[in-house]
Amino acid sequence: MKDYPDIRQLFDKYVSNTCTPEEAVQLMHILQSAYGREDIEQLIEAHMQEHPDVLADDVMLTSVFKKLTLSRHPKRIRNKSIRFSIMSAAAVLFVVLTVGPCFQHQEQIPTFAQHDVAPGGNRATLTMADGQTIDLSTDQSGIVVGDEIMYTDGSSVIGEQGNEETGAQVYTLTTPKGGTYQITLPDGTQVWLNAASTLKYPSRFDAQERVVALEGEAYFEVQSKGPRTSGGAWPFRVVSNDQTVEVLGTHFNVNAYPDENTARTTLLEGAVRIVAANRSALLKPGQQSRVSTEGLDVTNVDTETVIDWKNGDFIFVDETLENIMRKVTRWYDVKVVFEGQLPHDRYNAQISRNKNLSQVLHILELSGGLTFRIADGALFISPPN
Repeated sequence: MKDYPDIRQLFDKYVSNTCTPEEAVQLMHILQSAYGREDIEQLIEAHMQEHPDVLADDVMLTSVFKKLTLSRHPKRIRNKSIRFSIMSAAAVLFVVLTVGPCFQHQEQIPTFAQHDVAPGGNRATLTMADGQTIDLSTDQSGIVVGDEIMYTDGSSVIGEQGNEETGAQVYTLTTPKGGTYQITLPDGTQVWLNAASTLKYPSRFDAQERVVALEGEAYFEVQSKGPRTSGGAWPFRVVSNDQTVEVLGTHFNVNAYPDENTARTTLLEGAVRIVAANRSALLKPGQQSRVSTEGLDVTNVDTETVIDWKNGDFIFVDETLENIMRKVTRWYDVKVVFEGQLPHDRYNAQISRNKNLSQVLHILELSGGLTFRIADGALFISPPN
């Protein structure tokens, strides 16, 4: 307490939306220190108990307290009617930088914003079986595959393809860096493709099984009902990165980028089986499998943070700078250059993927220990001077 000004005054100014950006950053540093964090936790707990209706009536604080579950060593609030965890030092970015009201009315433009980079959008290329490529409309969000290939609004992409005699054709949907697109497959399964990803699929599925190949990241909502000839079971398989995901009908996310050391499959609904090398695992909702050179492991995860990209957000939870920058470079299509010895800190933050690059960097810059500059289409990151 003695190393800082009145902590209660800082906290009161924060929740009343009267603090300056400098005071908000000061509050962050208090939470990141070994001193004062417990005092802030007690103030948050007291505020929630004194204002039990805050979670229903205050959008800002609702978002804040919902994100407090990110503590690596959570301390539960004694009031059992409010089931949220008090934050750890790292999770303060959610409060001060992501939702902090002090920045809503006093936004400061970073110096690197003059060379800003716009966020990605609806961009994809469709490759036909004969090698023909089609640049899909950026005004559309997805396509539907059937007897014809159409955009989601019903307008045509290309006419009727193949027939029973010629058999199914194999198509490839590819998103570039800074691109995302949705596809409804011939069976009704919906797939959201993240940036820098490729999905190979047939123009129609047979009655025995459905198989697609993925490189990159995609979210699947699989149609479970099969044709009568399939006897009710119509397996759906996603082949990627030395693993196969087997499913009948479910919602799941597969992250299998070539530059990642681990292929991650996360289940939201239903059940899937992961097959990799000589091992397999059956996932339950809320579980994630991780396939790497070390084998196959299963762990419980927060699914909201896994499908952040599909919901239009970046959610960083205890993330390294290297992991964050891999996501940034895919979405903003910039080259990242690390200069000097960088901190080994981990970061927690949430921001819309619709924001310019400068706004994402601003959040990380305010956390301390980093300096950014954008030049010649590249992002340079260095320790502070």
